[in-house]
Amino acid sequence: MNMYKISVIVPVYKTEQYLKRCVDSIINQTYPNLEIILVDDGSPDECPKICDRFAETDKRIKVIHTQNTGVSAARNAGLDVATGEYLAFVDSDDYIESTMYEEMMTLVQKSSCDLIMCDCVKEFQDHTELYTHDIRSGYYGKQELQTEYYPHLLMMENVEYPATISNCLCLFKKELLRGNREKEEIRYIPGIRFSEDLLFGAQLMRNAESFFYMKGKAFYHYFMNPASATHIYAPDKWDNYCKLHQKIKNYFWNDNVFDFRRQVDLCLLFFLYNTIGDIRGAEGMSQKEKIKKIKSILDDKEVRHMFRRIQILNLTVSWKLKVISLCYKYRVGINLLMKRLG
Repeated sequence: MNMYKISVIVPVYKTEQYLKRCVDSIINQTYPNLEIILVDDGSPDECPKICDRFAETDKRIKVIHTQNTGVSAARNAGLDVATGEYLAFVDSDDYIESTMYEEMMTLVQKSSCDLIMCDCVKEFQDHTELYTHDIRSGYYGKQELQTEYYPHLLMMENVEYPATISNCLCLFKKELLRGNREKEEIRYIPGIRFSEDLLFGAQLMRNAESFFYMKGKAFYHYFMNPASATHIYAPDKWDNYCKLHQKIKNYFWNDNVFDFRRQVDLCLLFFLYNTIGDIRGAEGMSQKEKIKKIKSILDDKEVRHMFRRIQILNLTVSWKLKVISLCYKYRVGINLLMKRLG
């Protein structure tokens, strides 16, 4: 077997109680040819010292200390110095099975695959759940990617995340970052704190000539940290999503191989569902203020255009969500809807 080097990038911020478990799980991989890049994102706890101690004990470990600029910038910092032919990410409060990269690389070698993805286990406080995707397992060549995967590359028909939203479950060729569609290499969008994986994963898959899905192989353990950004209401979430949606639109709207325009619209619809759901559940905000924020979102020009193009009754969602979506589209019954939804 050709022992390609894998660069594993770990953004680190406020995870001192989990960091050792995470790094140990990477150090102890049965696939030895690793470059482990720990990016301290200006963490105010003991994480910077823990990173430095790891670097002293394993020559495969590099440490980058930066000011706190967020996970997107931290991953970019790791990508900028990575020297491996293959790249992977691990979040610093998660951990991986010891054979993850060996088993992935074995399949990469057999199929000359550009990108390979496994499943994960979601670790809750009192139970665990297997997290898998509603796509077939196995190998996809370029033709299968275009006919089977591109129809949900950005968003599933049921308005849920696509498979590669989980960037940490992917092992991919570094050369995919270059592709042939952009002059600049693919990077995360600095400042994006929500769904930052969505565009990056979709761009990788659009550049890939081949893909292998290891369905049911849950090598990655995703810790459901209640303090993470995903689970906390943030007033700037809609602005974050608007910026992300514009980047998605710029990249995919006029694709010369596949028509992604419906999926671009579904992305915005997903962002709308997500943000309004957060607003409805926000504590310390009056009903009047919630309705004002929701109506402001529904007044957005991109949202209005999206609703004109999408046939809501044809969406693969529940009837309840269809009715709610019709209320959003025509801006009727918002006050009553808020009362009924609590």
